[in-house]
Amino acid sequence: MSKRRKQHRSQSSHSKPDPAAPEHHPLLSLLNGVQLFLVGTLITTRYFLPAESAPQGDTLHIALGWFIVVILFSSSLLLDRSWTPRLDRYDFGVWLLVSGQVIATMVMILITEGQKRAALNLMWEWVSLGLSFSLIRRIIATTQLRTVLLQGLLTTIVLLSVYGIWQHHWMYGQLAEEYLSARQQFDTASTPAERSEFQKKLLSMGVPADALSGSGQQLFEQRLLDSTEPLGMFALANTFAGLLAVGFLIAFSQTVHALFDKTRHVTSKGSRFKSWILLLPTILIGYCLILTKSRTAWVGVVGGLVSLGILKLIRHKEQSQAWKKQAIKWGSMAGIILLGFFLLATFSGGFDKEVLTEAPKSLKYRLEWWTATWDLIKESPLWGTGPGNFREHYLKYKLPGSSEEIADPHNLFLDVWANGGMIAFTGLLTVLMLACYHWVIKPSASSNESKTEIDSFQNEMSTSQVALLLGFIFAFPFLWGIQLFLQSIDETLLWIFCLGWLVLYFMLNLGWKTDDEFQQIEDRSSLLSLSLAAGFVALSIHLLGAGGIAMPAITQTWFLLLALAVPVTCQQAHESGNLPLKSSSGKSKPLKSIHLKTLLLFVCLLMIVFFVWSSFAPTIHRKRLVIKGEQALLRGRSAQSAQRFFRQATQTDPLSPGPWQALAQINFNQWTQREHDDRDAFDQGVKQLKEAIRRNPFNPLSYFELGQKFFQEYHISKTQADLDDAIDNLNQAVTGYPNNARYRAALAEVLFEAGQINESQGEARQAIDLDEANHQAQHIDKYLSEKTLNKMKEIINLSHRNQN
Repeated sequence: MSKRRKQHRSQSSHSKPDPAAPEHHPLLSLLNGVQLFLVGTLITTRYFLPAESAPQGDTLHIALGWFIVVILFSSSLLLDRSWTPRLDRYDFGVWLLVSGQVIATMVMILITEGQKRAALNLMWEWVSLGLSFSLIRRIIATTQLRTVLLQGLLTTIVLLSVYGIWQHHWMYGQLAEEYLSARQQFDTASTPAERSEFQKKLLSMGVPADALSGSGQQLFEQRLLDSTEPLGMFALANTFAGLLAVGFLIAFSQTVHALFDKTRHVTSKGSRFKSWILLLPTILIGYCLILTKSRTAWVGVVGGLVSLGILKLIRHKEQSQAWKKQAIKWGSMAGIILLGFFLLATFSGGFDKEVLTEAPKSLKYRLEWWTATWDLIKESPLWGTGPGNFREHYLKYKLPGSSEEIADPHNLFLDVWANGGMIAFTGLLTVLMLACYHWVIKPSASSNESKTEIDSFQNEMSTSQVALLLGFIFAFPFLWGIQLFLQSIDETLLWIFCLGWLVLYFMLNLGWKTDDEFQQIEDRSSLLSLSLAAGFVALSIHLLGAGGIAMPAITQTWFLLLALAVPVTCQQAHESGNLPLKSSSGKSKPLKSIHLKTLLLFVCLLMIVFFVWSSFAPTIHRKRLVIKGEQALLRGRSAQSAQRFFRQATQTDPLSPGPWQALAQINFNQWTQREHDDRDAFDQGVKQLKEAIRRNPFNPLSYFELGQKFFQEYHISKTQADLDDAIDNLNQAVTGYPNNARYRAALAEVLFEAGQINESQGEARQAIDLDEANHQAQHIDKYLSEKTLNKMKEIINLSHRNQN
């Protein structure tokens, strides 16, 4: 019976006609090559720009690139007779997640209030990420292209790991020496002119203005002088660690297969020796991952390794006994490697006992963040706050004594729900369920047919592979072009990165040429294919405790792993029952398909017009003007010169509060320098700061600063109107951030001045209670000064005396 089935299966496979090869129009080949080139460039570029800067618009160039790719793809559909536009369940899940972010933004802009510029920037970033997912599934749909993409991604992660190791061992020491030298010159300056000069030097080194004195200085120096965690090109070590966790699992799976899989066929001892080169990425990425001290990433890696073993056992049920022995062997090897990394990091000073002893405190902080975030979600469970607006709303619910003023809740589910509302949260659950379905529930697919089809086009795909590889390399000149607008990237470092990427790629390519695992990506029982699932699991676990799903670089990695696992091929399009693009006679295209493709191209063109008009053009132009204004101030030019640039920025980007804040600061500085005699400068500053507040109405810091300015002016003018304005604005600040000791103390002092003794007493007591909570939690940046504490006690004691 089994023989008959095998014969019947064999006959059916031979009788099945091969799919007709697509007719390649010269223009279509050019369009496909440009798409591949841009895909490689855009994927790589994301990892060399700070992921945390997306709300400010620093990565909108990449979003524009994806819009260009989708227009090229839509144009190629009009020429390609083998494709029909179609979205499947995986696209539906991702676009449901993206749609939640879009709808939350539209609701915030049209109905509620918020920081519209940050929301719009992040909304378009989400749309571009959704496009990247759907496009990669269709453009990178063959084994060769997916292989090159994984190789390029792994090379990029190895390069960043090398840079991170350099940061840990050398960069921090150099930065500390430069800072301490400039700080000493600033502290010992004998004249105001010298002090101003050294202050500009500190600011140009990246020292925040609030870190020049007081608790801000203490906190900044603690971070700078005591930190050794590698950051890569990110702003946070935790964000970098998420990318490293994915790279480590892919490199580890590749290394295990290359060195220990007995089913591999290596032609010579030399080729076998070259396979050991593949151990290099595992060592470099793993060591850098240990140095980040990211506990959530470590837990994610462990979860990824466990999922890798479980999925491998599921794929080989008939050989479970033999695989159990190999799993034990490989698991032991993984444990030995990880232990070696920890020992190496410990002896080199990158790992210490505080990483473990501080874990309970870190968990306590997260429970506080999650509790406050849940209170925030209950206020608007359907629509959320809108992308990029979490922090301003979170401060209203921040618990007393809670640690930092976080920008995201450090939890995958809460992050998506709080920002994008219920629709985005439903999309997230859908994506996770579909991933589970693909890797766990759906039976393994055989790769014989796909491999045969791919082998038949191997020569034809070689130019596509070259186009994709050139895209990876072009990322660095593209970054150089971006820095002309942002001026935030070191040019010399970029060219070193470019050279280092090429060296690493061709070095690792020696091992890849001998490793047939990269030719088995279609086989979902292979380690490389399963490593995509392991990386997806590891990153998801990491996001549960570290957050970052709203950072485009992290979301890109998350989507990329799933997209490579579920590509859409031309054969799948026909098997799914789509309308063919040719009639049975082969003379004409179906009218419905042509109309659908034309409509898709029109929608893409309309979308890029709205993107450029609403976000890209105003943001990029505004950032250039703001940079010119800041440079004018640093170079000692007149304030009028800087004001001219900032005013132009307000007209260019009417949604951004940044230029208005800069203008207000200039006028307030003039008002202070003239010893508060220039009422016109004060009034102008108030007017401009109110314009900034109108564009970011939930930011309590702006209300606090405005209230402080009114109170300072009141001491000069002695007018009741200034005192009333000070009370109103400080009340707004306390309403937006009720558990801030400084805000409470400032309001208590102003109320006391206004003769509102009972209200002043209540605010003073709450300020002291909050200060005690901060001392218990050791949040030194939030301590009240001795002068302020004495003032609060004086207010309370005076109130008691009056009552007696």
